[in-house]
Amino acid sequence: MRFAAALLPCAVALASCGGDSQEDVQGLLDTAFTHPIHSADLRVDATLQVKGAPSLDKPVRIRASGPFRGNEGKLPSADVQLAIDAGGGGQTVETGFLSTGNRAFVKFQDVYYEQPAAEVRKANASIQRRKGNGRSLKSLGLDPRKWLGRARERGEENVAGVDTTHVSGTLDVKALLGDLNRFVRRSGGAIGGATGQPAPDPLGKQDIDKIASVVRDPSFDVYVGKDDDTVRRIAGRLEVSVPRRDQPTVGGVQGGSLEFSLEFRHVNGEQKIEAPAKARPLSDLTRSLGTGALRGLGRGSGSGSAGPESSPPPSTAPPPGGGPDQKAFKEYSDCLEQAKPNDTAALQRCAQLLQP
Repeated sequence: MRFAAALLPCAVALASCGGDSQEDVQGLLDTAFTHPIHSADLRVDATLQVKGAPSLDKPVRIRASGPFRGNEGKLPSADVQLAIDAGGGGQTVETGFLSTGNRAFVKFQDVYYEQPAAEVRKANASIQRRKGNGRSLKSLGLDPRKWLGRARERGEENVAGVDTTHVSGTLDVKALLGDLNRFVRRSGGAIGGATGQPAPDPLGKQDIDKIASVVRDPSFDVYVGKDDDTVRRIAGRLEVSVPRRDQPTVGGVQGGSLEFSLEFRHVNGEQKIEAPAKARPLSDLTRSLGTGALRGLGRGSGSGSAGPESSPPPSTAPPPGGGPDQKAFKEYSDCLEQAKPNDTAALQRCAQLLQP
């Protein structure tokens, strides 16, 4: 495991490197996070494990991959495929998101649905109103460098064909959550315009303090290219232990863990991203699934949208031009109505009803 603690001999060797090793490592990280990644082939792999929740008794794995390219003053271009595996047993949902900067699409059941042009223009206008370089993470309120506390160099490792320096250390949870808050506040309009879903509400200071207080052993790993000092992989791991007195308020959840890896390949290459040759209006999908059903599926994929109980009953009409028939949509809608909002496994089983 790349997140495991260093072996004792390695730690002793690192400790003997001299008093300026920490300064050298921090300098390496400072340099790496100032080198921009304008484009790359992205790979994300995350695993979530929750203890004490029967509906989440198996790990949930989220994988995403595809090229992206930053655009000045508008949405980045991206063609990202997303797969969510809720504990195996065939319960895998595959979807995707594609953007050309001026157009945005959602992929569902191998069909692309286009977000209304007016919404995309609204998203781009929100980006343009922000000061500074629209491609900069800092312009979005995100500064990953601040998330990284004390660190040590762990040697060299090859990442996707590139020789890198491996650095690991402690993750600053409060800094991370504070940045996510700033991201939500600054990017709410762009999130809604690109996805058709409302942005989540920012966390309050008390919420951040409470979350940070139950996180255990937050760690990170960064792999920096030796030739260009550019980040090639970021990984992290954290555990959560919920105090016994608070467990009843969170459905009996005792704790859990999150591991993630974000890898960049072919950095600053000529990534080619084009709009699909055929796409239907997003309204076709919302009419077919119903607004509540679509949000229910999104929540099952981790969007945090409102559940089926608070939305209008989903329509049972199938989309034009083929796809799952009316009976399948009716079964899917009925399944969503019976599923609990926080039961990810049940939501994934519902989605399987639409598989051809």
